[in-house]
Amino acid sequence: MASPARGKVTWFELASSDVARAAEFYGELFGWEFNGDADIYLAASPVAGGIAGGIIPATPDVGTYATFGVEVDEVDDTYARALDKGATSVVAPTDNPGGVRSAYLRDADGSLFAIYRFGASSS
Repeated sequence: MASPARGKVTWFELASSDVARAAEFYGELFGWEFNGDADIYLAASPVAGGIAGGIIPATPDVGTYATFGVEVDEVDDTYARALDKGATSVVAPTDNPGGVRSAYLRDADGSLFAIYRFGASSS
């Protein structure tokens, strides 16, 4: 069995129908600060040892959600293994701005999660 490389939760994401409202809510509630473009992505600054994350606009096909991201060495391989273990695809492996490759899946209970890597894969 291939071992998961990295495999730790290092990112969170919220999809909101109103990104500015969500940023105000979480900012006031938890002291998070955001930067970026609310029409694309608002990055949250981690607080004292917290993980990084952000808020994106919800899309009609996926809707609103809160999820976590797990950093892996190989998105495509991990994606294929997840499908073999019963996960279903939400978004197939995709290259995103900033050198991030990601995929979104649902586990057997329907819970959404993401896998991603920054830049080139490492062995």
